[in-house]
Amino acid sequence: MPSEHLLPDVAATHALAASLARELRAGDLVALCGDLGAGKTEFTRGLAEALGVPASVPVCSPSYLLLNLYPGGRLPIAHFDAYFMHAPDDLERAGLHDLLASGHLVVVEWADRVAEVLPAEARWIELLPEGTGRRARCGRPTEAPR
Repeated sequence: MPSEHLLPDVAATHALAASLARELRAGDLVALCGDLGAGKTEFTRGLAEALGVPASVPVCSPSYLLLNLYPGGRLPIAHFDAYFMHAPDDLERAGLHDLLASGHLVVVEWADRVAEVLPAEARWIELLPEGTGRRARCGRPTEAPR
């Protein structure tokens, strides 16, 4: 059963990300889904900050690049954006399994678009609008294909 969290502001989003970061290990994957502007990249910024990625490393949406790498923290982060991927195996061709095997924490935005190639143990975070804030549902969304 998914757990739900209210995220009224950026600080709450970062706090949820920091809570998750404490549990993450090398080779884990965080699958983020939610509409445009839902807070997927902001959640990733919170993860990077909590994992000790230096503030000098900009954490931004990899939309047009498909992949950003953030070194220097407790875990190196590989940050994918699947929005413009044409097929789920595009993620595999971009190095998903190699990055997981090399000990990166992999974060995938728009993960619901590539769910069939993600590991079964992926940690799902669904970000949803809630008035002027957001709500996060942690756990696999029921509509994600498998």
